[in-house]
Amino acid sequence: MEFASKLRWILVVFILLFVLIFVGWGLSAVARNVFNRSSGPDAVSISEETADNSLEGTSSAKYIVDGPVVASSEHRSYKIEISRNVVMMNVYSDYGQNVVRTKSYTNNSEAFDTFIKSLEEANATARYEGTNDEDDYADQGVCPDGRRYILELDSDIRRWTTSCDRLQGTAAGKMTTMRSLFAKQIPDFEDMVKDTVLNRR
Repeated sequence: MEFASKLRWILVVFILLFVLIFVGWGLSAVARNVFNRSSGPDAVSISEETADNSLEGTSSAKYIVDGPVVASSEHRSYKIEISRNVVMMNVYSDYGQNVVRTKSYTNNSEAFDTFIKSLEEANATARYEGTNDEDDYADQGVCPDGRRYILELDSDIRRWTTSCDRLQGTAAGKMTTMRSLFAKQIPDFEDMVKDTVLNRR
């Protein structure tokens, strides 16, 4: 009789522990979804105005990475520009005033069209809800200890974000994917960014 009573208590304790663990796991999952806005592609609000991501007719695409705010001679940035005929990369010092390295490569229409389609897949034109055209140019001085990532499509679309906070800026697309896409268009990319902080993620 005493053994059956103990067994019953042990069973009750195990069931309570199981329920507590299950409830704790559920609460932590809810908290992650509520507080971690950048945990997934559906966690951010994207403006409905940019729902149409078509880049048909785009003739050039630029990607700029701007380094930390430091002394002029120490500052580095780079720009990769891609068109149907040419792929070009410049590395700058002195806040874009001086070209440190430059390289260009021939391109063709098939490569360019494939590249543009990849940008579409990465949601290149998507912007955060609540941002506007003025915000597309409000990146100066933001994230002074990190890097700013700027995407320009022709002369009418500009999006940006930073390494300090994924939610800074206007770019709601997959900027890390786009950065990688641009870098892969430059066969000598690692050599171009050597001795800078610009090859770091």
